[in-house]
Amino acid sequence: MVCTNVEIAFALLLVGALVSCCMRSWRLAGWVATAFIGIATLLAWNDGLNVLLSGSTIQGPIAALPRFGSQLAVTLDPLSAGFVMLITGVSLMATVYSIGYMEHYPRESPRRFYALLQLFIAGMVGVVSVSDWLFFIVFWEVMTLASYFLVTFERSDPQAVRAGFKYFIMTHVATAGLLITAIVLWGNTGSFAFEAHKSGLSFMGFPLRSLLLALYLLAFTTKAGIFPMGDWLPDAHPTAPSGVSAILSGVMIKLGAYGVLRVFWGMLPHIGRQGEIMTWGTIIVFLGTLSAFVGGLTAMKENDSKRLLAFSSISQSGYIFLALGIGIAFSASAKLSSLALLGLLGAGFHILNDGIYKSLLFMNAGSILYSTGTRDLNKVGGLSSVMPLAAAAGLVGVASLSGLPPTNGFASKWLIYQSSISGGLRFAPFVIVAVVAFFISLSTLAYSLKYYNAAFLGKPAAEGRRPTNIPATMTFAQCVLALACIVIGLAPVWAIKPIVSVFGASLPETFSVGAASSLAAIPAYGAVPAVWSPVALFAVFLICFAIAEGIRGSGKAKTRAVPSWYGGEEHTDDEVRYRAHGFYSPFNQAFAKVYPHLPIPRLPSIKRLRSALDFDSWLYGPLVRWGGGLVDRISRSHAGIPQLYMVWQVVGMIVVLVLLFVLIR
Repeated sequence: MVCTNVEIAFALLLVGALVSCCMRSWRLAGWVATAFIGIATLLAWNDGLNVLLSGSTIQGPIAALPRFGSQLAVTLDPLSAGFVMLITGVSLMATVYSIGYMEHYPRESPRRFYALLQLFIAGMVGVVSVSDWLFFIVFWEVMTLASYFLVTFERSDPQAVRAGFKYFIMTHVATAGLLITAIVLWGNTGSFAFEAHKSGLSFMGFPLRSLLLALYLLAFTTKAGIFPMGDWLPDAHPTAPSGVSAILSGVMIKLGAYGVLRVFWGMLPHIGRQGEIMTWGTIIVFLGTLSAFVGGLTAMKENDSKRLLAFSSISQSGYIFLALGIGIAFSASAKLSSLALLGLLGAGFHILNDGIYKSLLFMNAGSILYSTGTRDLNKVGGLSSVMPLAAAAGLVGVASLSGLPPTNGFASKWLIYQSSISGGLRFAPFVIVAVVAFFISLSTLAYSLKYYNAAFLGKPAAEGRRPTNIPATMTFAQCVLALACIVIGLAPVWAIKPIVSVFGASLPETFSVGAASSLAAIPAYGAVPAVWSPVALFAVFLICFAIAEGIRGSGKAKTRAVPSWYGGEEHTDDEVRYRAHGFYSPFNQAFAKVYPHLPIPRLPSIKRLRSALDFDSWLYGPLVRWGGGLVDRISRSHAGIPQLYMVWQVVGMIVVLVLLFVLIR
């Protein structure tokens, strides 16, 4: 039996985890883990590119459980291949970043961190490489447990422990729904295979099928961080080490979208009626729009750098689900297949782009924490002079997050806007979705500017410790991801071609490619025509910049550096420094309650229940006190008089004889 490269990559990650258990040096453990993950990435990319370019499927059986109708086998189709490449690529950069960053945790163990990190990556690779729900759930659980221990890596931090507990409970409640659907469909089909469950759903009654689909959606939206099911995300992502946060937000939450694609795009259109498919697509659009709206507005008022980015992840996941829902809603109609493809393409492209720039930004926020010792944007400033390359990478990241050309974020959001507007012409409520998406893009620009201005621009902060330089590995990882943002933004056709193949289509069905990689949307039935040339836009920007610089230089005005003048008042720079909490204050006050904080209900009988379960108070405590008193009284007989001890011996003998007499009789 010949092993696939993905199988070898998976085995390498497991071996790397075992090897990491023997490491005691942070730096050595980091480089060894990078080597294992790097080789695994090359192997996974080899299979992934072959599948995407050929449109074929790689299959490699490993083990079978015929009694349970289950089989462990690598099944790499175009959808799996795209996710495997994203998982391994982002994880490799996060591991390189962690080589320097994890020196931030001198009291913790490198063995525990890098072993868990490679198990985490292996779990994600396993999730997207199988076509059997039993092993899908097994790898899903490996991924969840490994990520839980990474979130709570700093065990001495109560905040990390609470965040991890919340993450553990919420995701496992959702996973229980996934397990229920698998067991119910296994009972009906006798198999755990994806194809068997697709057939099982088609023969089910509408109420039961709707319930199972709702459980699927609950599990996947919870993992994806969709509001309100993703309430765990703003707590878990900030407390994890920043390299792990980059993987959590850049890759792991995208597996929620993978699950929705597997079920609602891969199964539902083949089994449901057009009205049913439209209904589920609309529900997904609504959840995505709500998540984008709430997450975007809440991020604007956050002053914790990583928590701000966590709410941004909720918002960007909303964009992905918005486009997914549009693609699913129109997938049942042959006339609107091009419109469905446009929505799916926007979602797939944004999964890739958000995975890159959100990983970059979490690394960037980790650089701020490493350099200053704080995540509070009110206590930092002027860091561009301390870490210029990281500042430049962060600028590319916030531009991509904001959807500004010529970055990759603009490219995918352009497709999402086009699909929502086109969908609105066929189904009126989607017009509202398009308007909300445009509005949220403005809030995204607002909190991106807040993050970058507060951290890297303005006067240096006087409070807190003096900023320090960051290690070269942290800078390198950020620069690679920033370069990817620019390259994909300038030449999006390189990314769109394989993404189109993920959905079983070809580029000419949706776009015609012009000069300088320009793209023109084909105005198919129900679609809005549009033209998009990132290279031309970038050229116009460069020309305008050159003209402005020419005008400035032609004046030959002399410049001089002087201290800031505060109108004659004696103020220090730090006193007048514009802090993060001052950004958009009136707006934030108006939308202060957009993200609800629901109090945990208090049960009236909880005190009695707690008392009943407190065995120390009513059982063990009294027993210990009674036993201690008894021993106390006995110890008084130890008076040191031999005659008294002989009396006790006689009494003991009498007691023994009486007992023997009673028992024998």
